Amino acid sequence: MAKIGWKYSAVSDFTKTSAGGTPQKSNKAYYEGGDIPWLLSGEVGTPEITQAKNYITVEGLKNSSAKLFPPDSVLVAMYGATAGEVGILQFEASTNQAVCAIFPSDNHVPKFLYYYLLHAKADLVSQAVGNAQPNISQTKIKSLCIPLPPLEEQRRIVAILDEAFEGLARAKENAEVNLQNARELFESYIDKAFNTAAHECQQVTLDTISENLDRQRVPITKKDRQPGDIPYYGASGVVDFVSDHIFDEDLLLVSEDGANLLARTYPIAFSVSGKSWVNNHAHVLRFEDAETQEYLRLYLNSISLEPYVSGMAQPKLNQKALNRIPIPLPDAASRNSIVRRASNLTSSVELLEQKYVETARDLEDLRQSFLQKAFAGELT
Repeated sequence: MAKIGWKYSAVSDFTKTSAGGTPQKSNKAYYEGGDIPWLLSGEVGTPEITQAKNYITVEGLKNSSAKLFPPDSVLVAMYGATAGEVGILQFEASTNQAVCAIFPSDNHVPKFLYYYLLHAKADLVSQAVGNAQPNISQTKIKSLCIPLPPLEEQRRIVAILDEAFEGLARAKENAEVNLQNARELFESYIDKAFNTAAHECQQVTLDTISENLDRQRVPITKKDRQPGDIPYYGASGVVDFVSDHIFDEDLLLVSEDGANLLARTYPIAFSVSGKSWVNNHAHVLRFEDAETQEYLRLYLNSISLEPYVSGMAQPKLNQKALNRIPIPLPDAASRNSIVRRASNLTSSVELLEQKYVETARDLEDLRQSFLQKAFAGELT
């Protein structure tokens, strides 16, 4: 509820709106050499939109529904994963049809409108049609009722929200820095430990220190799996849960195929414990003791496997190649020391990750609280 004395007006009552457009993609003359900024909906979502990734030509602008929008237009993404995102255009530009521009006027401060649309985002998206790809129509945006206090009051509210949001951003940034520092400390320790081991220790191969159990793997197609609570593992970890198991022990699984062998966006070696079922996309290794298994998990996740991977389109680390990887193996005491230190650092990283998630959630709650108070006329 707005403060008493404020009036509500539909967007279409106090300014104009327009959606963008897309020149015909097959016509190169509409794009090549163009110097007119052309924004996509994925580029909307920052308070100040200062640049565009794509450009169209004057001919493309004239022969499509694309239009030039003036600076200070408030842009709203209308379609897909970015639906409801909002930003303020800082330069003259065009957009595709998935973006609605709310033009500047003498009745509103663009940043005030920006903040209100942030506040109203959830409600706006909830009214979108389509489930997988929500679509907010321009009609919905035009009919959206906005509280319009006097301009001076709008500027006052913007100034307070700017200061509050800057403080929240700094707090989140500090949490991110702390987390990044912990991750870098872990990576630095691992690099140093394994570099030292490489220069001082004997080199072994996996087949000399582990037993390969690949022959026991059994892939099950999705339609043939019986649902249960036992993890069914593939190259990237758990892919399903089934009713039966092949293994019931501590094991190390190593990705056998998949793009992640080269991209390394997540670990390629991961430990499993207890009952499990493993398909033919992950190698299965048994070690004599838990410390050696953990040492190998850390080591394999720290090195590049590119020299041992075959196939670029469908990367594969076969068993023969896996067994060619040289592994620096220090004595048991040194291995245990490395594993303990890495475990302590991992715990610190996990604690900071949890704290970061909690901080981000708390800051978002504060952000929404500030917006709620702002448009209830309660900011002082």
